[in-house]
Amino acid sequence: MSSVPITQARAAASGDPFGGELLPSGLRLLCVGTSEPSWVGLTLQLDARGSHEPKFRWVATPAEALGILAEDSFDCLLLRYQPVWDPSGEDPLALARAVRAGGSADPIVVVTQSADDSAWSNAIALDVDLLVTPIGWESTALIPAIARAVSQGRVRDEIDRLRLEERRRLLRDRGEAESILAQQIQIVSDLESLTESEPACATVSQLEATQQTAFADYYQELLRGYVMMSSGTLSDDVRKLADVFRQANVTPRNALRLHLRCLERLIDGLGNRSSRHVLTRANLLALELMLHLAESHRAESRTAPRLID
Repeated sequence: MSSVPITQARAAASGDPFGGELLPSGLRLLCVGTSEPSWVGLTLQLDARGSHEPKFRWVATPAEALGILAEDSFDCLLLRYQPVWDPSGEDPLALARAVRAGGSADPIVVVTQSADDSAWSNAIALDVDLLVTPIGWESTALIPAIARAVSQGRVRDEIDRLRLEERRRLLRDRGEAESILAQQIQIVSDLESLTESEPACATVSQLEATQQTAFADYYQELLRGYVMMSSGTLSDDVRKLADVFRQANVTPRNALRLHLRCLERLIDGLGNRSSRHVLTRANLLALELMLHLAESHRAESRTAPRLID
């Protein structure tokens, strides 16, 4: 029992006798060359690839091609303006280079009679496919070359779309994180306005500033590590820090203010990385720290001596 390759089986099921990817219907081709291609031959070959009713356009000069591309785009460009590549002078990629310089990102197939290593290197740099053939438009490799260029163009478009979506997602995450952080800072500020005592205001402010300066660097590193690793990895460090805060008379409000200050610095330095993950982990750290700090204060109150009337 003979086996059929998967690619051939898929091609047969899709109706593509060449075993390659089907081309879209209404394929728009711009051909640039000193001679006009045989549209009948191209139409029949494209039809076999699933591309019905293709739309062709041919121009004889680079100036005409650049004028058209300034106003329109195509599924593929076929360039054969230089019929013979001469190492001493003519450059088969001259028009392709001009097209790219004009801002066009359309897939390009350059049909040339020969090419050296320099031409291949330049073609790669320009993201251009080279079809080296002595018979030009009549080559049976022309349609596969078009199909390959169109397929690669689709992949590039999809990559660009995904990159744009990722960029937008990161911007949304950053906006949401900054908004939530601002709300948290506002909550602390509102609490201060309700509990602040006027006579002790200056003393409290100096104490809070001293505490934040003393613990800022250490807490910044703890926060960074907590965000990068799982919470269970640093639980002992968080518990020890809560004990240090209690011994230094750092109130939960001051601890939260320090947390928000360090979190703000961390988010500002993220660059293009996601803020959602950072904010979620940071909130877990704040919650864990507040719980340990509360337990530490409660344990201290239990062991403190009580006055008996």
